[in-house]
Amino acid sequence: MSQHQASAWLRWEWRAALLTIVGGLIIACAVAAYFTFRTPAPTPEQVEEARQLVGNAVLLRAEQLVCKQALASAKTFGIVPNYAGLSNPLPTTTAVTGRYVCTSKTNVAQYNIAVDLVCRDVSKARCVNLFSVTQPDGTVLYQRRS
Repeated sequence: MSQHQASAWLRWEWRAALLTIVGGLIIACAVAAYFTFRTPAPTPEQVEEARQLVGNAVLLRAEQLVCKQALASAKTFGIVPNYAGLSNPLPTTTAVTGRYVCTSKTNVAQYNIAVDLVCRDVSKARCVNLFSVTQPDGTVLYQRRS
C-alpha cells in the first residue's frame, strides 16, 4: 500500500469515526430529551377528575348567569335601582321546582329577587322569568300574577 493510499484510508476512517461519535451524541441527546420533556399519558382517574372540574365550572357559570339575568330583569322592570349589584353571585333554591332566589343590594337597601327558569339556556333573558322582588323585612315590591 502506498503512502498516498494509506493517508486516504486514514482520512476516511477518521471521518467515519467522527461521524459515528457525532451521530451517537445526537441520538443520545434526542433520547434524553424525549424522556425528560415527555408528558405522561393521564390516568383514567385524572381524566374523570378533569371532566368533573370542567363540568363544575360550567355549572357555576350558569348559576351566576341566573342571578345576573334576575337582576337585569328587576332593573328593566324598574323595581331595583340601576346601581344595585348582586350581594351573592349564586342563587339559592326554593321549595318550588325551577324557582331560585338571588340577593341584590344597594348601599341602603337589600332585595330578594325570585325567578323561574323556563328553559335551559340561561344566557337568554326569556329563559329567566321574574317572579317576585321582596325586601328582607317581607315587603313585596313586585309579584307576578299567576
